[in-house]
Amino acid sequence: SNSVTELEAKNRELTSGPNGDQAAIRETMMALAAAYEQESETDSLNSAEYLYKAAEMYETNMMDVNKALQVFDRIIAEYPDHERAADALFKKGYVTHNVLKDLNKAKTIYQQFLNQYPEHELATSAQFELEFLGVPAEDLLEKIQEKAGETPTESPVN
Repeated sequence: SNSVTELEAKNRELTSGPNGDQAAIRETMMALAAAYEQESETDSLNSAEYLYKAAEMYETNMMDVNKALQVFDRIIAEYPDHERAADALFKKGYVTHNVLKDLNKAKTIYQQFLNQYPEHELATSAQFELEFLGVPAEDLLEKIQEKAGETPTESPVN
């Protein structure tokens, strides 16, 4: 629809500069998310896609994380066979892990992802997230190197 196209253009314009007007960007993104949700109601063919775009908007800069999770859940529930259902499930795990820091819940979600989509391109990422659940970013590199057996001081664990 027109409003989606207009808002997308406005959002691109606002976010193209180095440090745009944060309030205006936020307002536009929220409006765009709402427009995507609206569009999902009217364009049934692309509903899941529009909902996913809405969720991504809510997730960006942690604008409305709970709303993002709600929309991811909706995609998973209403469009289980759509390719976006897998993406939504992964993103749900990612947000739960990295933003909400709810490790137990994130673990369950990643596990569910791997059970449901073992062949998905995001399966390796889900496996990685699971393996390093709760490891602070600054320690991550060290852990990855250890795992790869790159640190000569450590004997590789078999």
